[in-house]
Amino acid sequence: MTAWNQPAREIAAFMRRLYQRGLTTTSGGNISVRLDAITILMTPGGTDKARIKAADIGAMSPQGERLSDFKPTCEAEMHLAIYRARPDVSAIVHAHPVTASAFAAAACPISNRLLCESYVILGEINLVQYQTLGSPQLAAAAAAAAGKYNCLLLQNHGALALGSSLLQAFDRLEVLENAARTTLICEHLLKAPAQLLPAAALPELQALRPNPPPADIPQP
Repeated sequence: MTAWNQPAREIAAFMRRLYQRGLTTTSGGNISVRLDAITILMTPGGTDKARIKAADIGAMSPQGERLSDFKPTCEAEMHLAIYRARPDVSAIVHAHPVTASAFAAAACPISNRLLCESYVILGEINLVQYQTLGSPQLAAAAAAAAGKYNCLLLQNHGALALGSSLLQAFDRLEVLENAARTTLICEHLLKAPAQLLPAAALPELQALRPNPPPADIPQP
């Protein structure tokens, strides 16, 4: 466990940060980090997210074998399936931010074209059709949807962000919620139509994107 101490502390700290930022609930959300080819660290199920500690973080193999004594989250297979589909991903943050989750429930798109930050950091956002939480069907659907996207909305469930690091995955989740709030205000509350980023500016912004998916999505 010694080799896992620092990453486990970081995972616990980011999980508490998710809760403190109002991006998830006491019992909701989970985080995982791929340490190497045989070890994935993950938050457990049934743990108070406001008080989670490094000692609570568990380890699993990519095949789902427990490498430490802990109760895996019910979404463990969703994380593992995404790692198998995306060898470039090293961290996954799944949470239930209210505004983004509302868009997911409504199957309404969140715009990444209202703010430069959203366009650069998020890329395109994919919607995963509803599947029961913790089910093999959800794991398979999320893994398939993540093939070319770093941000997912899980219909009637929540949101999920991928990254090459834990910080990047957390940042994407936080920016996704901000993009949802901006979309709500600009496209659904304000009377004046929102001004999208000009099409001519998009290639320059695309060049700023860190760690794009293996095959980037054609832009409108």
